[in-house]
Amino acid sequence: MKGALPMNDKLKTVQDDLAFLRGLAESGGERGGLGVAGGALYGSAGVLYGVQTLTYFVQERGLLHLPPLANLVMAWAPTVIFLILMTIVIIVDRKNPQRGVTNRAVNAAFSGTGIANLALVLIFASAATRNHDFRYWLFHPAVVFVLQGAVWYVIFVLRKRAWMALVSIGWLVSGVAMGMLIHRPDLYLLISTFGLFALMGAPGFYMMRQAMRSAA
Repeated sequence: MKGALPMNDKLKTVQDDLAFLRGLAESGGERGGLGVAGGALYGSAGVLYGVQTLTYFVQERGLLHLPPLANLVMAWAPTVIFLILMTIVIIVDRKNPQRGVTNRAVNAAFSGTGIANLALVLIFASAATRNHDFRYWLFHPAVVFVLQGAVWYVIFVLRKRAWMALVSIGWLVSGVAMGMLIHRPDLYLLISTFGLFALMGAPGFYMMRQAMRSAA
C-alpha cells in the first residue's frame, strides 16, 4: 500500500510510544518538577512580583505614597532581577540537565506557557495603546493566571499530587476573578498578590526543597 510505513518502522514507532508512556509511569514517584534551580526561579518570580503587586495594593488603599522615581523602580526591578536569575538558571540547567520523561514534560509545559505569555504581552499592550484604555492591559495578568492553571493541571495529571490540583484550581479561580474585577483595582491587586505568593512563590520553593531532598 502506497504511503504505508514498513513493518519495522511501525514497530519502532510503537516501541517509542510505549517507552515514553513507561517513562511517565516510572517517573511518577519523582518529587521535584522543575528541579532545584527551576523551582527556585519559579518561587522567586512569585515573591518578586508579589511584592510589586502588594506595593501597588497598599498605595491603592492610600496607606503608602511612593514618589514617581520609586514607582518606576518598582515597575522594572522585579523583571530585571527575574531576567538575571533566569540567565543563571539556564546556565545551571545546561550543566545539569533534567533527567526523566516527566521532568522534561513539566519543563516543556512551563516553557510553552512562557512563550505564550510573550505573545499575550504584544496582544494586550497593542490593544491598550491603540484604544487608549489601560483596562485592556489589565486582562493580560488575568489570562496569564488562567494559563498557569492549565499548566498546573498538566502537572497534576503527570504527578498525581492532590496539592497540584489545588494550585491549578487556585490559578483558574484567581484569573477569572481578576478578569471580572478590573473595575476594582484594590480587589484586583489583592487577588493577584495572593496568587503570586501562594500559587507561585510557595509551590516554587516547595518543589525546590523536594528536588534538593531527592538529590541528597
